[in-house]
Amino acid sequence: MEENKIDARSQGSFPMDDPTQGLLHDHQFVRQLLQRYLSTQDQKVKQYAGPKICETLLQHIRLEEAVFYPAVEKLDAAMITRCLDDHHAADELIEQIQSLSPGESACDQLMQQLNDVIQAHMELEEQQLFPLVRQSSLNLQDLALRMQSYESSMVSAKAKSSGQRTARGDQLH
Repeated sequence: MEENKIDARSQGSFPMDDPTQGLLHDHQFVRQLLQRYLSTQDQKVKQYAGPKICETLLQHIRLEEAVFYPAVEKLDAAMITRCLDDHHAADELIEQIQSLSPGESACDQLMQQLNDVIQAHMELEEQQLFPLVRQSSLNLQDLALRMQSYESSMVSAKAKSSGQRTARGDQLH
């Protein structure tokens, strides 16, 4: 993979005065990965970027659905419903993508569909939802803390489950 490295947001890094900045960073990371996947024929790039796109999106979706959307739903319930519909569409595409090998033509087609859904979704959040949140009277520090806490719990659970898989795998040898 080329040296032009793409960095994910470090876990739990939500600016206390504006937690949407952490979500924006996730969006930029996903945009870069999708662009890299869709613009190359290099199978090694696709084998790295494909699973990373799915993993990053799933974590981001879970965080928004568990903490962010419930906290901001009262600002515009219809917009949150649309965002949840986008998440559902993305979840279905990710499930299909994960059943294929990165770089297969069917996987590439699904990744393009995922790109289309996600780009429109991110634009909605960035152009409408995030400004609404920033202009609201919501306690953004409290929201940032809750988002950090939830994300830390997700990372911890993931680490425990991969540690258990490794321990079970070691027992089989």
